[in-house]
Amino acid sequence: MNKIKPISISLNFDSINESLGFPKKFNDPSYFKGFDRVIKIINKYNIKISIYVIGKDLENKEIFARVRDWSSAGHEIGNHSWSHYHNLGSLEINEINNEILKSHEIIQNCTKKEPKGFIAPSLNISKKIISKLIELNYIYDHSIFPSFALFLLYFKDAINHIGSKRFFRIIDRKDWKYHFFASKKPYFVDESLKEIKTDKEDKILIMPLPTKSKFHIPIWYTLGFVFGWKYFYNSFEKFLTNNEYFYLLFHPADFTSSQDISKKYKNYLQRFNISVEEKIKILENIFLAISKSKRKCITMEELANYYINKN
Repeated sequence: MNKIKPISISLNFDSINESLGFPKKFNDPSYFKGFDRVIKIINKYNIKISIYVIGKDLENKEIFARVRDWSSAGHEIGNHSWSHYHNLGSLEINEINNEILKSHEIIQNCTKKEPKGFIAPSLNISKKIISKLIELNYIYDHSIFPSFALFLLYFKDAINHIGSKRFFRIIDRKDWKYHFFASKKPYFVDESLKEIKTDKEDKILIMPLPTKSKFHIPIWYTLGFVFGWKYFYNSFEKFLTNNEYFYLLFHPADFTSSQDISKKYKNYLQRFNISVEEKIKILENIFLAISKSKRKCITMEELANYYINKN
């Protein structure tokens, strides 16, 4: 791995179940036929990915078993909070601790491993979140969006959720400034969320979304749906070739669509009107590009350890 540049795939599992408000007796297709579409592609290239689940989803016995199988197959299971509150970082400390710990415990019970990676809902980060992660011995967090584009992204998301209780949660955040001034390369922080030297004991590695600069838009999967796939592929291929630090973030909405759920459910998912067939074709093209790049695809935990060992 010294000569071959690493790359990781992060699946931020914003489930359909959560987007619909956890309806009773709803069998979330994103965990089953949806993810089966992904498995077919990643198995073709023998790729292991990192999957950050919402703890509450695992109360469903079938989903619990499904996630256990993913872990047994070598995929990393990370923590995406218990309830997926979009304003997690703005909650009271007891609520934050409960959201992180409950999800941590059910993931550990499911996989028989303590999760070591975290990503906050809507990338809504705070000192209180980081402090709890350090207490639980997390290795890394990747909730940082080091670009001005965060404002545009969440303005669009808020508009999309007008009429939903999530609207006020999305706009309830106090971390705008931190994202813009954060480093675009991996760095360590302590419980105060301040960048520190590596020799301090209580610390966690921050792995921001890959970006060229604070005035560029980070490279993540959704970019293609927003700005067009020609723009995405051009930026993506440049990163594959030139950047040592790189991971690709995607979501269940990238491999599911309105075809997968009953019309009786009102949802606010973006890009959900695009067909499954089109989405899978895009997914196949991206994983093919990764394969041709000759980069070594590793889990996010392995990528974090790669940078920890470099320091």
